[in-house]
Amino acid sequence: MVTARRNADGAQAAAPPGSFALLEPADWRELAPLLAARAQPQFEPGPARPDRAGEAPSRLAGRGQDYAQSRPYQAGDDMRFMHWALLARTGRPYVRVFEQERRLAWHALVDVHGSMLFGTRARTKAAQAARSALAGAARQVSRWPLSRVEASLWTPLGVQTRSFGSGHAAVRSLAAWLAGQRIVPPCAATAAQRARAAEVSRTALESWAAIMRRASVQPTQMLLCSDFDWLDARAGACLAGLADEARMAAVEVFDPAEAALPELPPARFADGTSGATGWLAPGRSAREAFAREALARRERLQRRLRALRMASVRSCTTDSAARIQALLAGLDS
Repeated sequence: MVTARRNADGAQAAAPPGSFALLEPADWRELAPLLAARAQPQFEPGPARPDRAGEAPSRLAGRGQDYAQSRPYQAGDDMRFMHWALLARTGRPYVRVFEQERRLAWHALVDVHGSMLFGTRARTKAAQAARSALAGAARQVSRWPLSRVEASLWTPLGVQTRSFGSGHAAVRSLAAWLAGQRIVPPCAATAAQRARAAEVSRTALESWAAIMRRASVQPTQMLLCSDFDWLDARAGACLAGLADEARMAAVEVFDPAEAALPELPPARFADGTSGATGWLAPGRSAREAFAREALARRERLQRRLRALRMASVRSCTTDSAARIQALLAGLDS
């Protein structure tokens, strides 16, 4: 289920039982200086280009008001733009084409569902995704002050989308929204229930992508913050349409335990699905095999992101706000 909610009313509902805050007070204290920073706007050097207007380079963001030309009518064209005078003169239907506006609209997708609720060190991957999105928004408006800021939160219940306006006030509103989010972890479920939940999440992503493509002001720059455990051919297909319209970038969030097995003493485990029990004693060979598989997963993901023409960086759950800012700077190169 996708809900597109605009302009938060500020009402706070009672916290659901068993839920936890997406961002902790320590995260807020660390991010506060970043939110107060006001860097000078930066402009790309080089000669002016006809497809770059206003204060920043951006993709086409919506129909403008300046008439450009007329072309023959095609099925699906909006009848409001029919060129009636030309139809009367030639007897053939034409529509008017306008110069597209180039307003910079920045949008972040923050993944806080499924495997993103995992974390073994400072915070969960979901929290790091939220921190990355907030750092990205602050960097965006510091460089391009008139940028429109929007964000979507992908939770186990669906995708919530909100618009926060423009400028540093929008970044502060985004921070308050993220800080007020509480996540309800999924209960233990059977394999069939998990499969149904995964299908609901995929459908929510597809609906969200369709909403973004139909938006009156389409995003011109998008930042996806996730571990991308869900990025397969089906998910890639629904993102491909967005990649055709917006400059997309990704922050791949990972936990240290997903990159290398920690050196731990033997531990007894119980499989919650099958009920089987046993001992886990990872030796050197097991850690090496785990590291190889982790590297292979990362390479597969990188190939999928490149296929979507999506620049990407990796952020560990232990990365500081300054480190996140440095990583995001690398997306501009």
